[in-house]
Amino acid sequence: MWIAKLRIRHDDCIIGSRTRKFNITSIGVPIDKFDKGKFSYFYHFETLYGKEDDVNKFINDLKKDKTVTKLERTGNTVFFLVQIPIKHKIPTTHYTKETFWLKPVVVDEQGYEYWEIGSWKREVLNQFIGDLQKERYELKINKISNEKINQIYFPQIMPFLSKQQKQALELAYKRGYYDYPRQVELRDLAKELKISLSTFREHLRRAEKKIMPDLIRNVRDD
Repeated sequence: MWIAKLRIRHDDCIIGSRTRKFNITSIGVPIDKFDKGKFSYFYHFETLYGKEDDVNKFINDLKKDKTVTKLERTGNTVFFLVQIPIKHKIPTTHYTKETFWLKPVVVDEQGYEYWEIGSWKREVLNQFIGDLQKERYELKINKISNEKINQIYFPQIMPFLSKQQKQALELAYKRGYYDYPRQVELRDLAKELKISLSTFREHLRRAEKKIMPDLIRNVRDD
């Protein structure tokens, strides 16, 4: 299986332009597209990560975008439909049925998109990358390799966490609580959120307890 790891940025990206503007990150699962009349329609399913106020600003700004024809929100996840003229090209315009996504697309705070796609044929990936290079995108090819697939993403239904549980888990991960050696202690995280150590510990433990069964069921050996 041929695998390409790419980094892309383009100024008119509906997601990347806003992750830069509001200093958040997004993880999206590409779903599908269709053409109708003079327009192409792209489905977006994005989960946003950052300060709650910044996430709200991102979504409110997205609602004002005239290319967004439908939008639904659940927490920090948004599902929306984008309409653009068929003649207008965006990176996913060049995606074909002979390629497939190995992982969700991550868009960081600088607006860079990280793609990992695969195909049985090297020439299909070459054509896909060549089409991207013809456009005015900032494109970096991090890696193209022929290897066995051992890290393909399968979407899973994950449990809902309370706002406090999710906040505790995200902060612990971001600050290096799960690193080895550990970069921060729970008392420091509790102080950052301005809550007691016992309260922070309870939120974190409850979050871990909820997500652990799914992690154990889906984790794989090397």
